[in-house]
Amino acid sequence: MSPFTSWLSRQWRLIRPGRGSLARRWDRAEAAVLATAVLAAVFAVPVAGVVVSDVRAAQMVVSQQQQAERREVDALVLDVTPPSPDSDDGTATAVWRLPDGSDRTGTVPAGRGTGPGDRVPVWVDPAGEPVPAPLTASGALTVALAAGLLAWLGVVVALGLLVALVRAGLGRLRLAAWEREWSELGSDKTRW
Repeated sequence: MSPFTSWLSRQWRLIRPGRGSLARRWDRAEAAVLATAVLAAVFAVPVAGVVVSDVRAAQMVVSQQQQAERREVDALVLDVTPPSPDSDDGTATAVWRLPDGSDRTGTVPAGRGTGPGDRVPVWVDPAGEPVPAPLTASGALTVALAAGLLAWLGVVVALGLLVALVRAGLGRLRLAAWEREWSELGSDKTRW
């Protein structure tokens, strides 16, 4: 028997207890809840795939809109604010030209080593205001994959909590039954 087959066999016995005299209805109920939770987690994978597909489609629309609206321009740095000790990027006051030929002055991010007179790339919206770079196709896919993974993990965590609650409840029932059996055994001395 291969190590994988042996491992799989052990896992199956954990989920489905034997039919021997030591397996009680509590054990079978616990195994049924665990097996149901595992199946629900497996069936949640295609649902997470649908989430990934839907979020990616929505993010691609946002990406295309941002790609159409935003454009990159070169800004001339006028003055630099040094970066903080825990950051590599500072800010700079810069001027850039708008499509209508007018100039706009504003604050833009500037990397370490940027000085007055340098040119830095800046993304601007249709009004000429600095904005983050447009969302790329790979960025949209990353957001979608993260959303799908979070959705699946949410289901798995909820199922894990449900299994833990059921196990705790069944454990209490199991202990109460054992206490009853011990008290019955203790009161009936003829069984000894």
